[in-house]
This record gives sequence, structure tokens and C-alpha cells, in this order.
Amino acid sequence: PEPAFVYGDTNVLLEGVRQAQSLLNTVVFDDLPLKMEEKLEQTKIATPLDRSMQQAVLSALVFDTEQVKTAIQKVPDRPAYKLPRTYGISEGRRNQLILSKLVTHCERFTGRSVNANRKVVFNARFLVPVVKESERILLNLKAESMIISHEPLKPLDTAVYRPMDLELPNLFPLKETVSIPVQNIYDWRNDYPISRNYKLSHPHTILVHGSPSDVKNATELAVSRDQIEGRTMVKAFAAAAARARQLYGEDVKTLPNPITVQAVQTDSKTFHFSVYQLNTLDLSSSTDRNMWFRKAPLDLYTQCGYVVGKPTLDDYNKDVLRHFAVFYSN
Repeated sequence: PEPAFVYGDTNVLLEGVRQAQSLLNTVVFDDLPLKMEEKLEQTKIATPLDRSMQQAVLSALVFDTEQVKTAIQKVPDRPAYKLPRTYGISEGRRNQLILSKLVTHCERFTGRSVNANRKVVFNARFLVPVVKESERILLNLKAESMIISHEPLKPLDTAVYRPMDLELPNLFPLKETVSIPVQNIYDWRNDYPISRNYKLSHPHTILVHGSPSDVKNATELAVSRDQIEGRTMVKAFAAAAARARQLYGEDVKTLPNPITVQAVQTDSKTFHFSVYQLNTLDLSSSTDRNMWFRKAPLDLYTQCGYVVGKPTLDDYNKDVLRHFAVFYSN
């Protein structure tokens, strides 16, 4: 087959969110949808649940018994100097534990009526082939965990948010595919990981790990916050697009019903909450655009670990659990 640009789990876009917008025909709103913001203000987490969550953070990030070599630490001023490797909990396991603890606490918060319509699946892989201006692009991405639900999320009204009134960024002189690696061997098909006959098959929330060792630039440059957010957006798009094609056929352009997916990304300390709405799969469309709502990242704590031999959790932020609970019960 002819070569294609393949965007995988370790890639980030050079220009971050701007490039993702231009590639996926998406406008960005720097806040969550109004209904969710209102719900956030009304939601209060009970003190016992909050205390339990603080204990859970310590048990996931400090007391877990895994002992492996952790990631190599670099000293910026001495690039050739190798620090001795420390043992501890690997990044992937920290992320997985903290997300599963949050989900468990959300289940306790919402109760049986909601939990019966939700399920968590792990390592959900999405394949989405896209042709844009004769460039072949394949998104081959996975969500480390995905919450699936019995009912789809209610789409947001485009008449209220008016995505056509916002401008898409202009990347000139760069191409939209800049920094995406080219491959000759790839699987050019659409794939959504859950059968459409299963009763809880709707994508609800994808939970994505974004640790420094998971994601790299093609160059040696450090990955920026903006690039990490762009990666979340591409993953949310992939989940929505794979589902849209499963429901409405491979060649669907304008969707009969928009598909909304929530996304939470974390490196076990910083949490980034966003909501993606897929309105069209025609990525060059001049009459329709996709929408992405994002919240500024929240830190769960300032420091968590052993300080002078004593387990410490400083400045625990209870907003993270509150946002998570609103997402989960939506």
C-alpha cells in the first residue's frame, strides 16, 4: 500500500492544540459546557468520601508495593550526568491506580442507579483512517481505560455554541501533518473496540495516561502542556469517530446525531478534563465544525511521597474528585 501518516500513542503534534484543531476541523472553548459548569457548582462531596479519597491517593502513589526501576531522571544543567536509578511504582501503574480509585469513589458517590448503566473497559483501541486533501492519515490510538454507558451522552446544541462563528487557526507555512511519522505497514480499517450489539456500547468517558515516559517528541525537545492537551483532543476525536463509523457506516460525513465523548487525562498529579463533540467527519467542511471544551488543568496535590521517611500528601485538591463525579454521573 502507499505510505500513510500514522499517529500513535507515543506521538504528539508539533504545534499542539492549534495543529489538532486545524487537522480535525475543531473549534476550542476554554471552559466546560454551561450545564456541566452549573452542575459542578451544585455538586458537593461528603467529607467522609473526601477523606477516603485522600487515603486512596496515598495508597495508590506511596503505599503500593510495586518495586521497579523508575524513569531516568535528567539534570538539565548536566545533560551527560546519570543519576542513580531509584526503585518505586512505575508511572503507568500510578496512573492506573489513581484513576481506578477515582472511579470507585465516583461509584460510591452516584450509587446503584447510575452504576448499573456504566462499565469500565481497559486498553480500548481505536483505529480511524482519514483522508484529508489527498493525505492518508491513520489514527491508531488506545484509551488506557474507557467508561462505557447504556445511553449516549446528550449532544450539545450547536445553535447555542455556534462553532461556525469561531476561526480555525492558520498553520501556514506548516502542513497539518507535520511531525506525524510516515509508515508503509499499517492496518487501514475502522475499528471500535466494543460490539454494537452489546447493551453498554456507547463511549462515555475515556481516561488517558499522559506521563513523560509515554509521550515523546520526534526531536529531543521536552513535551509541552499544549502538546499533551492536543494529544487528548486527538484521542477523544478517535473514540467518537470510530463509534460514528460503526453506527452510521464507513462513508458517513455529516452525522445524523452528533457523538459526544468526555476525556480525562492525567500523569497521576495533574488532571485535565475536556469534552469533545463530533458533528462532522468531513474534515474540510466549510459548513460544519466539531467542538472541544476544555478546562484548565487541575493539580491533585503539590507533593506526594516520603518526606524524611514520613508519608506525606500536601495540598490535596478536592475539586478533582468533584469534577470526576460530575463527569461520571453525566
